[in-house]
Amino acid sequence: MDKDSFLRKHKNVILDWAKANKARLIDARKHYSWKDKEPSVCLAERDEIRMSIGFSRSQNSGGIDLVTLDLIMGWGGFEKFPLRDEEKVLEITRKVFDYVEHDKLSEAVDELLAIDGVDISQASKIIGLFDQDRFCIYNSRVGNALKTLRFAEKPVLKCPVGPKKPEDICSDERWGENYQHLIWTLEVIRDYLTSEGYPFGIADIEMALFMIGKQP
Repeated sequence: MDKDSFLRKHKNVILDWAKANKARLIDARKHYSWKDKEPSVCLAERDEIRMSIGFSRSQNSGGIDLVTLDLIMGWGGFEKFPLRDEEKVLEITRKVFDYVEHDKLSEAVDELLAIDGVDISQASKIIGLFDQDRFCIYNSRVGNALKTLRFAEKPVLKCPVGPKKPEDICSDERWGENYQHLIWTLEVIRDYLTSEGYPFGIADIEMALFMIGKQP
């Protein structure tokens, strides 16, 4: 489904959801925290990773080296990046960011998910932390927070795997498509919040959803 078709079908329900959850989103973003750290520390860590990604790409013809990928994985609570061949990693991540720069997010995610051991949460961290104004992380807490966003009684987006629930059934290709749909969804929410005086980036909404989607 292309962007115009997706928005024709879902924009009104997304706007209604954003209006109904405006106060929760704003409050949750203020209290964004990861591993019980202060919000300012969490934001600084994200920004450090963003800068590391940018530096690695500048040194590697647009790709990301293993040291940087391991930094991203470690921050996200994962083991080291599963593919340990530096040249293959650089080749793949060059393709990933070429797709990103040409607004082909589904294809970018597909490239990463083709690596054995990489799931949508890990793949989206690599892309999402690269440019937090435009992209975001797609994990179980984000998916859980959006479960009430529904069209014709069905969730608009799938929920990735989490520690307390199995993931929604979805192929790697569909996870790439869902990531693109997530970004289009958050763009609608962003534009609404901006019009209300809250100029959030896409990752700001993700951080709010991360807090809203926390399971007891």
